[in-house]
Formats: sequence, structure tokens, C-alpha cells
Amino acid sequence: MVEQFGDKVAAELWTRVPEALSTAIDREVNAHPTATTTTERVLANPRWPLPYEELVLFLGTLPGAEIISVPKSVYQLVVINGHVVVPWCYGQSAGMSMKDAEVGRSFGRLARELLRRFGPPWRRSQAEAPLPLDAVDEREVAKICAAIATISPRPEVVIAGFAGAPNLGLLRACLGEIKSTDNGSLNWSHLDDLPLPPPVIPRPRRMQFP
Repeated sequence: MVEQFGDKVAAELWTRVPEALSTAIDREVNAHPTATTTTERVLANPRWPLPYEELVLFLGTLPGAEIISVPKSVYQLVVINGHVVVPWCYGQSAGMSMKDAEVGRSFGRLARELLRRFGPPWRRSQAEAPLPLDAVDEREVAKICAAIATISPRPEVVIAGFAGAPNLGLLRACLGEIKSTDNGSLNWSHLDDLPLPPPVIPRPRRMQFP
């Protein structure tokens, strides 16, 4: 990531991206502490708004960062040094790195459209999961992609991938860029596993004596 962002910004991304994704999961779990199955589905939903929000909050103050948002939309993105940072929940296990995940299969409409417009040339796979019809999502994606298209030079896409589970929190975090292979499929050009934030240890309560 140093080549893409420079030493100082890369060092900040190294810690801020996992902190942002961890905060997003914690917020979701605390909002619905007993709905484990529902929360698992939410984490995997590309339209889950909290990762977008937290990445903007954690990264938007970095040097050279520009926040792209659309009114009344779940999508808000941060562009840093010509790179759009896009969250992606690729799994729910600490045993799998993003480099082992199938690129593109569970991408939502926004990630697919950003790659189509700003990523390497690629051919859609027959195994790629079809997206459900969603006029609202299509409209929001079109608007934020149009806003990003006004940036010059044309930005590149960086995936902030993560694995997480409601009862375990953030299990893995990665940053990666995508390339197309000779046959037109997608693969990682490079990928970094990021260190997880230290666990929050609750402060002991003071004992009250009469």
C-alpha cells in the first residue's frame, strides 16, 4: 500500500481501516445484541451502511482525502491519493484471508459498477451471483459513480475487505487492489493483511464501601 498511498498515509491506513471496520461491527451488534442470525445477514449485505460511514469518519481526515456522498443514500466513500476505498465483507471466519476469497462473486452493485468504470477490463463470470432487482440501489450507485467520475485523474479502486461475526467481532481485515487475468477474470494484484485492533478491556468497577 506504500506505493499507492505513500509512507505516512499507508501507515495510518494500516491501523485506521481495521478500527473503522471493527467499530462498524460493534455498532451493529450493540444495536441488535440478541439477533445473531439477522446480524450475520446484515454484515454480508453490500448495502449495510455502517462500514461506509465508519471508513469515511476514520479516513476522511487523512491528508489528501476527499469524501464523496449522495444525499439520502447509504453510500459514502472516501478517495485518498486517487484511490476509492470500498468495504467488502468476504467471510465470517478468521481462517480465510481475502486473497483466498473468490473475487467479485459476492460484490454488491456498487463494487461491481466501480470496477466496471474504474477498474481493469474484465469479463463477467458465469458463476457470478446475479444481483436482485433494486431500483433504489441502482439509482444510488449511478449517482455516486457519476460523482466519482468527475475526479481527475480517474481514481483506482481499493477493496477494504473484512471477515467478521456477530459474537466475535472483526476477525480479519485486508486492503487489496484488483487486476484482470489473461482470460478476463479478476484476481488480486496485491493484498495486505492488516493488524486487528487490540481488544477493549473493560475497566474494573470500583467497589463501594459503606
